[in-house]
Amino acid sequence: MSYKFKNTEINNKKASDFETKSLLYLISTKREIDYVTFDCFNDVSGVNKKHDKIWDVQSKNEKSLSPKKIGKYLFTLFDNFVSTLTFHEFIFFAPILNEDYKINSKLNIYNLDNIEEKTLQRILKGLKEEVERVKGTLDDYSKQIEEFCAKVFIVEDNSTENEYIKSVTKFKKAGIKSDDFYDSVFTDLRNIQSAKKNSYIENVVISEIRDVLSFNRHLSTKDIEILIISRIIGVEIFNYASIPLTFFPLIKSLDNEDIKDILQECNSNLSRAFFNKNSNKEFWNVCEKIITFLNENKSKDVEYIYDETFKDYAFRVSYLKDLTIKYLTSIIIEGTKW
Repeated sequence: MSYKFKNTEINNKKASDFETKSLLYLISTKREIDYVTFDCFNDVSGVNKKHDKIWDVQSKNEKSLSPKKIGKYLFTLFDNFVSTLTFHEFIFFAPILNEDYKINSKLNIYNLDNIEEKTLQRILKGLKEEVERVKGTLDDYSKQIEEFCAKVFIVEDNSTENEYIKSVTKFKKAGIKSDDFYDSVFTDLRNIQSAKKNSYIENVVISEIRDVLSFNRHLSTKDIEILIISRIIGVEIFNYASIPLTFFPLIKSLDNEDIKDILQECNSNLSRAFFNKNSNKEFWNVCEKIITFLNENKSKDVEYIYDETFKDYAFRVSYLKDLTIKYLTSIIIEGTKW
């Protein structure tokens, strides 16, 4: 089994806003994804932890996409469909298409069954012509094209940059930060994505899905979440080396060894909560409650903040202990300069 990378970005071309939107769509809707690759299998692709599934995305931000062009652009997805690797989903990420193309114009995620017959035939013509142009006419791909068309999905971009960032945060309140703030985080992520393209992999052959990670053209979903939560809090939360000023009064009576143990335990508990998929949502909920309280109150008294914010809160994660929450509160105060 082998896979050759073709039509990759040879130069350090900037990642488009559209590609970054498709990246955020993937990780916010496909919880099984652990890694996202850039310009390897396609514009953007998601890979699961076991490295045995790929969610494949071709993104095209063109206004007035004609049916024939849609068919042509579906080729990279089709080419992966007939490859030897296991692709779990095939997604064409596009602007909102002409409503006349669709049977139900209100849908923004749909398969080709939602395409009007006349339009569908033009899409199929565009795909078949591209298959023949690239692969030649010696082999008949009619059956594979039919099977592929039953599996491909069209996802229309109907959200703003900041809305895509918000969808990853797991916050219940959309207004916890301003739209300008979320736009700036989106730009940061897009720039990181661009930098990941600064390598040459054209015509490189891999034998297993996991091999793609060796090219460093990827981010883990946790990398992206850490970027977002660190920007929201104002510090790199899992690399915070100092004792927050507002936390010091809680531990100042202890000796140095006990302080070290407490800080290590608090950091360990926060990491466990964040990196464990079963408790990750709880971590975001706790952060949201702290930030919401600080947005509405001026107090920097960590004990008071904890008592007021969590007096009626039922913790569902045993290692999110009261001292760990107070430590997190102090970091948030430190990072956001409340």
